[in-house]
Formats: sequence, C-alpha cells, structure tokens
Amino acid sequence: MSIKLNCLACGYSMTLGEAYEDYEGDIRCWGCRVVLEVALSEGRLRSMRNSTGGLPGRSQEPGNFREQPLEAERALAANGQKTR
Repeated sequence: MSIKLNCLACGYSMTLGEAYEDYEGDIRCWGCRVVLEVALSEGRLRSMRNSTGGLPGRSQEPGNFREQPLEAERALAANGQKTR
C-alpha cells in the first residue's frame, strides 16, 4: 500500500512505499527540499509539520550557492566579479 502526502511548504505530491506504514521521523520534500517531520501509523498520517522552518527552494545547509542565488551574487560582487 502506498502513502500519499503533500508538502506543507510547496504542495508537492509525494508517494511513500510500504516501508513507511509505521514511521515517525523526517522526510525531505522531493520538490522543495524542506524537511517535514511526519508520524505515520498503519499507513495513515497522524501528524506532519515543517521541521526546518525553511522556505521552498532554499537549502538548509549554509553555503549552498546554487539554491541561494542572492548570497551567491553578493559573494561574487564582493570579489569584484559581475553577476549578470
């Protein structure tokens, strides 16, 4: 039996396999990479919350310039490089 969830941050629809029927812990959204804290019991969702407080499309790891374009532009500008 598969379990379907929608991300609280971006709405991305995820399908989890049977291994998650009785699971409590973190799941990373495949769409926006926000970490969701879920509790599943007998294949049913008991609770879900955004455990990172992050924004869609933003990584929670510092220094990830690919997903944090403003920080990357500031770093390039500080080194005298053009950003556009």
